[in-house]
Amino acid sequence: MRRLRAGMPSAIMALAIVPVGKVYAQDWPDIFNPLELVALNLEMDPGDWNTIQNDDTLSIEVPAMFWMDGEKPILVAVRRKSSDPLGGGPFIKVSLKIDINELVPGQLWHSLRKLSLENGDDQDVASEGICWEVHRLATGSEGYGYDSARASWITLVINDVHTGIYLSVEQRDKRFLQNRGLYIGGQTWLYKMDGGGQFELKVGGPEDSPTVEALCYAPFRTNPDCATPGEEELPGELAKLINMQGMLSLGAADAFISNSDALFTHRKNCFFADFLNGTRMYFPWDLDSALGNASPDIYGDDTTYEIILLGNPTIRAQYSQIMNDLICGPLSASSLVAFVDAIEPVLTEALENDANNQINGSISGHFNSLRNYLSNRVANVTAQIENFEPCDVLPCPWDIDGNNDVGVKDLLFLLGAWGPCPKKGDCPADLDNNGDVDVPDLLDLLGNWGPCP
Repeated sequence: MRRLRAGMPSAIMALAIVPVGKVYAQDWPDIFNPLELVALNLEMDPGDWNTIQNDDTLSIEVPAMFWMDGEKPILVAVRRKSSDPLGGGPFIKVSLKIDINELVPGQLWHSLRKLSLENGDDQDVASEGICWEVHRLATGSEGYGYDSARASWITLVINDVHTGIYLSVEQRDKRFLQNRGLYIGGQTWLYKMDGGGQFELKVGGPEDSPTVEALCYAPFRTNPDCATPGEEELPGELAKLINMQGMLSLGAADAFISNSDALFTHRKNCFFADFLNGTRMYFPWDLDSALGNASPDIYGDDTTYEIILLGNPTIRAQYSQIMNDLICGPLSASSLVAFVDAIEPVLTEALENDANNQINGSISGHFNSLRNYLSNRVANVTAQIENFEPCDVLPCPWDIDGNNDVGVKDLLFLLGAWGPCPKKGDCPADLDNNGDVDVPDLLDLLGNWGPCP
């Protein structure tokens, strides 16, 4: 298993963190760079801000000027999102939705149409952001195989008052699909799964997708006239309709972070996209109720998804292999601890200055607790994986310059190659082989700093 090597100078860590966002924060992937804390600004009528803070209907929108430090302000619409308000007085910290093109049709901000800012009411923004990073780390070849999750931290200034640190989560919408080259007009449907297994059509229609019509049986829908295929037939039937690698990776990442309010555990809190000439792809959503338990069952047998899908020997074996590959790769203890090490200096000051950070005790103590949780969870999950294949001692792919040491030259090479690879599979700095040199590759390199084994 990959291990975090000691002795990497703090100056090198700073060098690794600073240039990425400063140089490349020009488009939507880098707006969600978790290693750069940016400041967003809103300016609106004080009466409108008071209305938003106290809007229990979550439906009132008000105009505001919006900008990131160093940018020209643009006109947007703002409303409150569902969450418990934090704090009191004139500056209650509430979750917000910023609509970029509501008042200016066609307007985009860094290729985005909406921003979703979470206040961390259920736990705290540091923990919630780590949950999102687990899904992002799982988007390589070991897991999803496609980009499923983007989130980062921001500080928010409203009418010249710092209101705290928030988690900015990429909105799952038409633009989300377009930015990934997935949207085809008239051939794409996007659904949001809510409680009780219900789902809401967000993009496409007015008729449901052919995949929704075909998946009329449990666990996907409840139709007494539509029987679930038998144990032997089910894997083959689902493979025709669903990107099973993606769906099972969603389940595995949620299980790893102990998310009890997810697709497999509660039939909710995800999106799926159906395509006329493709298979269904799954995307995570709403990760604010996780990291609470370090030892829950990664298989489970309480819900229809767990009973029918993970109870099927073929599908269960695929799920186990995905979890095995993730634990031996991007979700190794060294990789996750390296991420916590990287974000702690980025977030600490903002968390300390946020009276509503939801953290009990010191900030450094909280980050230590997160490191311990993740390390313990890796050990717990490893012990649960059926037919677990021990993690191989890999060669040294982080040694890009071939000098048998992972050092500054390798780091600079990786930063210089930042962005999409010219050709997938032929890009030395693309350590997770997902077609992009990005944050997971940076963390992988930093987590293996020093002499090669």
